[in-house]
Amino acid sequence: MNSNEKRWIVLLIAVVLIAVVLIVALVNANGKDNENLENPNDGGTSQNVQDEEQYTAELGDGTKINTSEDFNKTKTYGDLEITNIQFTNKNGMTVLLADVTNKGESTHEEEIVTIKILGENGEVLDELHPSLGRIEPGETIELNAGTSADVANAKDFTIEASK
Repeated sequence: MNSNEKRWIVLLIAVVLIAVVLIVALVNANGKDNENLENPNDGGTSQNVQDEEQYTAELGDGTKINTSEDFNKTKTYGDLEITNIQFTNKNGMTVLLADVTNKGESTHEEEIVTIKILGENGEVLDELHPSLGRIEPGETIELNAGTSADVANAKDFTIEASK
């Protein structure tokens, strides 16, 4: 066997080894992905997350959505009615989205409000300070407030004028 043939054999062995390593890595990665899928009947990781976070559900894309009845009830702030509330956490951001309707007979002028995110025992987990735009009587706008704190597992929230 000459040196040129030896080089080809070493090269072929190296390519085969690299291919085997890549295949093993892919199989392991797919196996781990399948282990992390939620299965409500397995009593494993998904159950532990549910025990720790009783007011959230996890969507297929990893988004946590608040499911607390208290949190998602219609709220009022003066003549404003806050409905269609969604409180989610994804990629390190927790976002509160809601419709705000002016039920009064006068225009609600733009203002910054304080939204207190409340835990199980009424403790304040975080405060948001969104701006509510000018809202004409009968008009509905969208409220969008966010925080980098993971507080999607909140029980409720309050809204009040900022001081």
